Amino acid sequence: MAEKRDIDATEVYLGDEKAITPADLLTNHEKELLELEARLNAELDAKIMANPEKMPKAIYFILPNEFGERFCYYGVQPSLNKYFLLISGMSELDAKVYSTTFNMLAYFFPLIGAALSDSFFGKWWTIISFSVIYLIGMILLTVFAIPNLIGPVQGVSHFLTFLPMLIIAIGTGGIKPCVSSHGGDQYLPSQEHGKDVFFNIFYVTINVGSLLTSVIVPEMSKISCYGQKTCFSLAFLIPTIVFAFALIIFAAGHRFYRIVPPLGKFLPLKALMATIHAIIGYRAASPAERAAKGHWLNFAEEKYGGVFIEEVRDFGLVLVPVLIPFGFCWMLYNQNSNEWANQYYRMNGALFGGENPDKSYIQASQFSIINTIFIIVLLPPLAFGLYPYCDRRGWNFGPQRRMAAGFFLIVVSFAISAALNPSIEKAFNNSPFADIPPADRDGFLCKECVSGWWQVPQWFIMTLGEALCSPTGVQFTYIESGRQFRAVTTSFWLLAISFGSLFIMIFEPAFINAGLDTSTKNWAYSGIGLFGFFLYCIASYFYTPRKHRASINEAARVAKEVEYSMTKF
Repeated sequence: MAEKRDIDATEVYLGDEKAITPADLLTNHEKELLELEARLNAELDAKIMANPEKMPKAIYFILPNEFGERFCYYGVQPSLNKYFLLISGMSELDAKVYSTTFNMLAYFFPLIGAALSDSFFGKWWTIISFSVIYLIGMILLTVFAIPNLIGPVQGVSHFLTFLPMLIIAIGTGGIKPCVSSHGGDQYLPSQEHGKDVFFNIFYVTINVGSLLTSVIVPEMSKISCYGQKTCFSLAFLIPTIVFAFALIIFAAGHRFYRIVPPLGKFLPLKALMATIHAIIGYRAASPAERAAKGHWLNFAEEKYGGVFIEEVRDFGLVLVPVLIPFGFCWMLYNQNSNEWANQYYRMNGALFGGENPDKSYIQASQFSIINTIFIIVLLPPLAFGLYPYCDRRGWNFGPQRRMAAGFFLIVVSFAISAALNPSIEKAFNNSPFADIPPADRDGFLCKECVSGWWQVPQWFIMTLGEALCSPTGVQFTYIESGRQFRAVTTSFWLLAISFGSLFIMIFEPAFINAGLDTSTKNWAYSGIGLFGFFLYCIASYFYTPRKHRASINEAARVAKEVEYSMTKF
């Protein structure tokens, strides 16, 4: 929605009727919110309009926050599988389930953070408050990782081991849907190119943070401390410090932020009540009344406003192609930190040579930085080369097709892993280390084992798929939702990632109980992922982008017309 002054300046003629403005079609509460937004941002908006090609100053405070949060998250998450195995003494199955549970919760709690943000707190306060929760969780994790502090090594309570992870999941979940949408809010509706640049830089920032922490944290974990060969406490301390500094930087940029006021009412409840109200009205109406209203949601228009109920409609439509279908995509992707790590444990980790069988060379968590390197290398050519080239040639390679291509490549990457596994298992079982727990041989020299380099093709294809669909998915849910639903819609994109972890928790024990070997199990996962891909293709085929979708009432039509007509200053 454009600012209030833009709305008032745009007259719309309806036949021979008196000229009206979009503001005439808004509810009083919607008018108040637009007036408040215009008043809060008047000075900043004037500066932006004076130089619309320049990146807003706020972005320079938002990006460090995302860098610090991702540095922290990826400093912890890839190491969890090994931490659970070596410190808590979990089995491989338990370690995979607990690390997957953390992943699931981290992408479930965005629902809460987004709802609070769009309803009551606004994005800035939500990010600040949940960041503090996040920092508390990191401090607890760092302290609890000290060997023998909360229990003997290999005998630590699973509950105490996981408690800091639960707090971190709540913190990161509250932040995730807000930072990207807060960044998008720093641009005016007409700055479409600026938003496109921001979302791609935003994703590069994520991966720069991931790259650095993937190099630093594993090295810290290999230091001996407290009488142990590993030092997870020191490894987790580094991300904790980085995140604390990132939080300070973000808070310091407050005066530069454009603020989109929260609704002031609990958004999910209001949307639900509007839907129920419309259903009741529709069921009670005569055929003639239904025909007069057009869309069934319009039966809630008088009470909730035409713009809001169309945004409810848009919100529901966005979920169809992303929520369940992409859950199957992330079911595969989320396993690179455990299933692919377990595979790597059985491979030769002396990737650059070495003769010492007692030395750990390149660990699984270190090798996984290849994903981040590929992302940083692949994303700029895609965003600034391939996509604009396709646009210039008139080829349709928009968000929906990019997401489809990325989804399919992630399925292919997991199938390659499944095909590779029999050779890895055979070589490991014929090595002198066959009777040693694989996690204890992470990164060690094993001349009889398959080289870790054999994992490169699956990592490359998976990363190319990620580069196509992940930043595009965040941008898609932002631009396809109405202004009041942007953080909430982004949270449902993240919920799809949580569903992926939930699917793992459902299928993994079932596959283990069925006695499937690793290769067969991974082929089964690939087949399920392919099923999800076909679901997405069907849903995407019938999806019409918001910009080209007919509005369901006059208020929404006029408001959308104004929003999308502002293409230049």
